[in-house]
Amino acid sequence: MAEIEKAEIKVAGMACAGCSGAVEKALSRLEGVTSAKVDLANKTAYVDYDRAKLSLQDLKEAVEGAGYRVG
Repeated sequence: MAEIEKAEIKVAGMACAGCSGAVEKALSRLEGVTSAKVDLANKTAYVDYDRAKLSLQDLKEAVEGAGYRVG
C-alpha cells in the first residue's frame, strides 16, 4: 500500500508561468508522484508522493535538475 506523503518545497528563481510549469513538469515525471502543483506567487511546490518510491531529496533534485534552486 502506498504511503502518500505531502511536501512543500520553496523554489527560488521562478519568474513566470513557464518557470512554474517547468518545475511542475519535472516533479510530475517522477515515478511515485501522485500530484504536483506549483504556486508561482508563493514560490512553493506542493507535492504528494509515495515515500516508498521517492524521498524528499529526490524531489529537490528534480527541481534543481529543472534549473531552479530549492530554499
